[in-house]
Amino acid sequence: MARIFQIPLNEHPEILLNKAQQMALANQVHFIADQVEGHFSGKGLEGTYRFEKEMIVVNVAKKPPFVTWNMVERMLHRFFA
Repeated sequence: MARIFQIPLNEHPEILLNKAQQMALANQVHFIADQVEGHFSGKGLEGTYRFEKEMIVVNVAKKPPFVTWNMVERMLHRFFA
């Protein structure tokens, strides 16, 4: 079951993407990105994102069964913060 999260932008998309790419490398997460949209996968988590106005809209298509949706949301906020 997929779930969509909306995360407010705190910085310019380019800065956020640079931080997210560094975090992805450090955590062995596959992250393909640009300033419009992208996708990620790793550690049992798969999804896409897109920038919309002052938000990042993240669609998580797959997660490990032992990880709660609240945990996923917290991870996404750290990843895209």
